[in-house]
Amino acid sequence: MARRAGGMVGESRAPGELIRLMTSPVWLGSGVARGDGRPVLVLPGLFGNDLYLAPLHGWLMRIGYRPVISTLAINAGCPETLRVAAQRNFESQLRPGEKGAIIGHSRGGMLGWAIAAALGPRISHLVLLGSPAGAVAAMMRQGAFDSTGASVGASATVVRAGNIARRVLSPQCNVPACGCPYVRDMSASLHPSTKITSIGSTEDTIVSAATCIVPGAENLQVQGSHSGLAQNVDVYRHLARVLAS
Repeated sequence: MARRAGGMVGESRAPGELIRLMTSPVWLGSGVARGDGRPVLVLPGLFGNDLYLAPLHGWLMRIGYRPVISTLAINAGCPETLRVAAQRNFESQLRPGEKGAIIGHSRGGMLGWAIAAALGPRISHLVLLGSPAGAVAAMMRQGAFDSTGASVGASATVVRAGNIARRVLSPQCNVPACGCPYVRDMSASLHPSTKITSIGSTEDTIVSAATCIVPGAENLQVQGSHSGLAQNVDVYRHLARVLAS
């Protein structure tokens, strides 16, 4: 009970984090690296959609990128179905010979990993925000996937809710036992040219910062809530630098 209460208290800070962002010069793109016009797919977390990511979309456009929405009504259910929809829309925005970047928040990071694996050298950057994607990918490679989330440090309550939603929305889905393309791509290593950055929060009670660490990637830590990582001013500073690198 204490863990759940702490999580709820922590997540209540998200509106304040948005206010802090919008009152910062970073919000207007001041003092941050400019983009080169490449498309950036932004993927929502569990039970989320593109609406809460609107501030991030607008900011990416202001600093010189072409934000691409996920098109997902809700990030819940069969991950392969969700991945196919988001990847199809993203590929439609990629010009011939152009590279794109992906930002995935929480569960969206896992969809992002699968898309990056499928598109290989066409993905310049994969940025994970509060996502256990690296840990889940390693577990799938080892054939030791844990549907409770305990072994990757994710909140058991949140993982349980996601599993229930999958059974209701996609009763035919038995991932990862199905061995579908999503499982195959989650198990794959990304192309050597894809730069992976994982940003976790030391105050996150949903997905611990330690769980967000991806071996061989640039691993960064900030402070703030889990849901607020999509509107955290320190995250935005890191995003501008990483995407321009």
